[in-house]
Amino acid sequence: MARSSRLFLNRVALEGFSELPAKVQRQVLRKLRDVEAAPESSGYPLRRPLHGFRGIHSGRYRIIWRMSRLEGGERAAEVCYVGIRSQGDERDAYTEAERIFGSLGWLAD
Repeated sequence: MARSSRLFLNRVALEGFSELPAKVQRQVLRKLRDVEAAPESSGYPLRRPLHGFRGIHSGRYRIIWRMSRLEGGERAAEVCYVGIRSQGDERDAYTEAERIFGSLGWLAD
């Protein structure tokens, strides 16, 4: 079966994924298949300051990605962050993503 798009995990997402318990990794992989099949319609668009990114739930964990262009113009889903949702905690997925992406200059003003 041909894939409808490409998907890759950047370094930050891969590091976050590797720190997850094995059971959670399997859950995340199932969600990543959904993202790979339909990245522009899976999950939900994020609001400012993470505008331009999409997110999807995997239990208490969040997967955050954006659409990117590869060399040659092909579009791909770039998974940028995988982490736990812990609202109010400094290690919350959205708080961490905002901090990391802001330091990389990925966030719009």
